[in-house]
Amino acid sequence: MLSAMARGTPTPARQRRLHPLVPALVAVAVSAVLVAVVAGSGDDEPAAAPASTSTTTGSTTTAPPPPTTALPDARPAATLLVAGPDVAAPSAYRITYEVVENGLPRVEEWTVRRPYESLVLSTRDGVLLSGTSTSRARLQTFLSDEDGWLPIQPELHRAAYDQHPASAIGVMEVLGLVERRGEEEHLGRACAVWRTGQPPSAGAPTPPTDEEHTDVCIDGAGLVLHERWEIGGNVVVERTATALELEPAVDPAMFEPGPVVQDADALTAAFSTIAVPADDETLGRLQTEVPVPEGYGYDGAVFRGAGGGPAGGGGPPASAETVRFYSRGADLLEVAEVFTDGGASLASEAAVRVDVEGWGEVWFEPGFRMSMLRARLDDTTYVEVRHHDVPFLFEVLSSLRRVDR
Repeated sequence: MLSAMARGTPTPARQRRLHPLVPALVAVAVSAVLVAVVAGSGDDEPAAAPASTSTTTGSTTTAPPPPTTALPDARPAATLLVAGPDVAAPSAYRITYEVVENGLPRVEEWTVRRPYESLVLSTRDGVLLSGTSTSRARLQTFLSDEDGWLPIQPELHRAAYDQHPASAIGVMEVLGLVERRGEEEHLGRACAVWRTGQPPSAGAPTPPTDEEHTDVCIDGAGLVLHERWEIGGNVVVERTATALELEPAVDPAMFEPGPVVQDADALTAAFSTIAVPADDETLGRLQTEVPVPEGYGYDGAVFRGAGGGPAGGGGPPASAETVRFYSRGADLLEVAEVFTDGGASLASEAAVRVDVEGWGEVWFEPGFRMSMLRARLDDTTYVEVRHHDVPFLFEVLSSLRRVDR
């Protein structure tokens, strides 16, 4: 399902300053509604990227509001360098779930080849309800009313639905976002049960409460074999793995399913976001240089932009990000520079401020899919480092070189 994810505060009528990262926004007419692939467990909801302050979904970046309160004290980074459980993460997997949501059953099949490719299909009685696909060329969603696939955006995206829940479990336990609840067995495989608040598919983690909690059972491959979400004592969603294949042989063509819906170009043109390869001029304006980590290769960079509403209107500020992608086998590192016209707060509900030498303001946000560090560059720009391994995030941020443009 496509859903609006616009965030931010209205901007007063004024003369906007054009940041060098957003020249493409001048040439592209965009609407005020920001379109994103949204997390969800409903029948028509495709898979989701976790929410962040910048609302980075893999398809767009939406500007957060500017800060309005004093910053909290920063905690030492060392308190967050907590190892999670040891897992043997596969480079590819296929997992089938039986899902019961509000009493309605369906089947989900996830096929993932890390780090860029995935196909997730939700069916009931053999009828396709929803789907999301990511390939190295484009991100697509299935439109049931059109009985076809809509290309949402070209260029590289992290594989939709793919999660790395074990990587940040240790630090989430320190932050009170998860609790260890014992062990279970599914598909003949042992898995550790962790209790959190809202389900991993909903976005940033929240603390468990008596009113709302989700139990997830994570196996030795770092995959969720069982998930049970309760609100007010009632089970909202229960997801149980019924089949699992590690390192399956997959045809890359499956990650670009068809048919494409009619008038796809017209539908895509209505979106307020753009995504194009970042050219040398755009890369030359970035304020950071990335020493490529050992074993990683550079896969390219993408410029994504979103336009704000009319001056004086209720839309969010214009924003843009340039994302550099680096991979090592199944592991993906993203280093993004994010600009928002109007200033940005780096905080979020799940984020904590941390002290990192050489940086003034840094926030850490854990996630079941990936974690991230956000570090301020100036009033309107920050760098965001995204990866699933928490200690590695801090290593990368500490290695970045600031460039005076």
